[in-house]
Amino acid sequence: MTPQCEKGKNRKRIELGRKGEDIAQEYLEDRGYELVGRNERVGHSDIDILARDKEILVFVEVRTRSVEDRGMPEETLNAKKLKRMRKTAEIYMALHRYEGAARLDAVCLILEEGDKVSHFKHYSSVGVDP
Repeated sequence: MTPQCEKGKNRKRIELGRKGEDIAQEYLEDRGYELVGRNERVGHSDIDILARDKEILVFVEVRTRSVEDRGMPEETLNAKKLKRMRKTAEIYMALHRYEGAARLDAVCLILEEGDKVSHFKHYSSVGVDP
């Protein structure tokens, strides 16, 4: 693949992710969540959406795929990704001296042509040890 094709592909992926985050944010706000921040950088990681669900600080990972992608977005929430999410949340809470309740959520969606959502699932409390 040429460098320019690669740049175009990366730009499309970033745009797809941004659209997915917009849809996830709207969904969460419609359900009473209060937006705290988006794309919060924490070291080498980021938090897609940071929100409050009543008294709980919620770290939301948004996984967006297009219909051209193979597999479901949930498949990308593997043990390594969940561990990174937990670590990022821990660092964020330490940096901000937050000692209240918190949880990790994930929103997984597939966008078709014209930004039509063909799959949408909100997972609450992902990555918790059984």
